Amino acid sequence: MDWAKRVAYEQGNWHWIASATVLTFGSYALGAYGPESDIDVLCIGPCIASLQHHFFVVLRQMLEGRPEVSELHSIEGAKVPLMRFKFNGILVDFPYVQLPVINAAEKFQYLLRCLKLWARKRGLHCHLLGFFAGIHLAILAAYVCRRHPNASINTLLSLFFDIFVHWPWPLPVSLLDPPVPCRGPDGCSLMPIMLPCIPPEFCSSSTTESTFSKIKEELWRGYALSKDTRSTDFNWSWLFAPFPYGARYKCFLRIVLSAPMGEELRDWVGWVKSRFRNLLLKLESLGVYCDPDPSEQVDHTITDPNVVFFWGLIYRRNIQICISSLKEDFMKSVCNNIYGKEKCAHSDITMSIVGPPQLPKSVFDLSVYSEKLPQHMMGHQLMKQNYNAVS
Repeated sequence: MDWAKRVAYEQGNWHWIASATVLTFGSYALGAYGPESDIDVLCIGPCIASLQHHFFVVLRQMLEGRPEVSELHSIEGAKVPLMRFKFNGILVDFPYVQLPVINAAEKFQYLLRCLKLWARKRGLHCHLLGFFAGIHLAILAAYVCRRHPNASINTLLSLFFDIFVHWPWPLPVSLLDPPVPCRGPDGCSLMPIMLPCIPPEFCSSSTTESTFSKIKEELWRGYALSKDTRSTDFNWSWLFAPFPYGARYKCFLRIVLSAPMGEELRDWVGWVKSRFRNLLLKLESLGVYCDPDPSEQVDHTITDPNVVFFWGLIYRRNIQICISSLKEDFMKSVCNNIYGKEKCAHSDITMSIVGPPQLPKSVFDLSVYSEKLPQHMMGHQLMKQNYNAVS
């Protein structure tokens, strides 16, 4: 707030939008952090605060004057420009986004929290698995708030689904006007979202055809549920119902990552997850769409520390997956450098195809699905297509 007031004073007579805030995202916001984790903190500033001067110069000088801050440096040329520093010894990544209508800052916070909850409950919250990162949801939320500054929170949430279910992808979503059609780097071309900086940069994305299909399906579901919030039978809790993997898919790819020690397992899981997009693309090339559940399970029958993932599979043509060949191909991307080969020497990956009865209880118990919902709220075409594919 002190920084926002200083910016307003410099710009002159802008005190009415002299507001700023910070929001956590990433592993910290999701509660998936450890002792060595950093904290991802998004700085949301007024529309009059520029990235190059007010953020990287004015705010940096103020941070450098704080006794809690050390090892501060700016990363201005990255895809996501940010400052990085330690605050009381804890590493902080600190990117910046402008909120053009700052009197909507509180609504933006509420909307972003709702979207993060929706993404987490519906299995859309893991960037490494081809879904949303926090920065993606923040920009989409800011886009809605900017265009509807006087709307209520309920209306903003309904508008989010209305806007983006009808969005003409791959037209990029941009907070800068006007947006232009363009093809982003690998992973950004299906659902391009632009960072609010000059020159424009794409948010890094791992989206694939199958994860993009899941995102579109969930946008349709959200739109169907929220398009008439005045209906007497509408219930907001339906929107945030956990995704029922056990009811939706007939078979799953079970991926077990194990290591001799817990610390080694954390490194191993992080490394393999950073390569998961290659496995998604390989399966898609075989004619299999995936819905990777981001939740991490544990198999207590295995002696070594382990993490287990379950990916719902949709066979788009009649094939049989050769697990040994699939693993061998995936391991080429995992062991493609010295770091990967060193990690593989002490850790392991196993894969298998399993059915719903082999799911852990924590996953299978989420199988209660839309039978409790009014049918007119669930009849969109994308979901029907996927049900047919599963059948």
